[in-house]
Amino acid sequence: MVSLAPGIVVNGVKISPEQINFEVQYHPAATLEDARYAAMKALVMRELLLQRAAEIGVGAGSPASSPNEDELIELLLDAEVSVPDPSEEECLRYYQNNLIKFVSSPLFEVSHILYLAPPEDKDLFLEAQQRAEKTLEILALSPERFAKIAEEESACSSRECGGHLGQISRGQTLPQFEKSLFQMKEGEISSSPVASEVGYHIIKVHKRAEGQQMTFDMVRGAIAAYLKDRSWQSAFNQYLQLLTGRAKISGFRMKAADTSRWYNR
Repeated sequence: MVSLAPGIVVNGVKISPEQINFEVQYHPAATLEDARYAAMKALVMRELLLQRAAEIGVGAGSPASSPNEDELIELLLDAEVSVPDPSEEECLRYYQNNLIKFVSSPLFEVSHILYLAPPEDKDLFLEAQQRAEKTLEILALSPERFAKIAEEESACSSRECGGHLGQISRGQTLPQFEKSLFQMKEGEISSSPVASEVGYHIIKVHKRAEGQQMTFDMVRGAIAAYLKDRSWQSAFNQYLQLLTGRAKISGFRMKAADTSRWYNR
């Protein structure tokens, strides 16, 4: 039998246990309790926004097709939550204070040999590690054999071209693979097998081109959009706190300063 969360009343409007438990599916969390809290918060905030929209007449006098609830919330937020565009000085200051964020990714030309094994199969994973270690011993003496071994042993389709993966930059490979790759130098073969969620890799870096500092002109638009979104989220959270503070809510208690991270515009 499914355990129902208690109902909630927001300014006299009831949110039923069934609504809450249906909403839970949209809020994955580490525990069921956390998921239910997130679902209840989302429903309460949504109800407060819809009530405010009705209070000030948002959507009244609209064309024949009346706005749905999501459209009403958008119209309400357009009317009551606004922030100015960031100035050129604000954007430049953010750029100068965060230069490291505006460096392009290094670019690598890479080959690899993959020994396939799912980590949950401990025996196969150990066997893959041992095969990779044996190959590294061979490559330590004869690095020129890399492509031939890849053709014969790699479980990746890249074996058809000697393990060659082409050019790779940030975000294009598995996290564990990328972490090791970014620590390697041009011409280097990984010193030990690189474990990932698919098995063990031996990586060879043919070429490495370091990332370049992007100019302010190149990122001005992205910075302005980021700063405006950050300001809007702050104003939105303050707006929700105002609505929550003057509302009568039973069956749910908001955690301190917890109106954020449920609505993305």
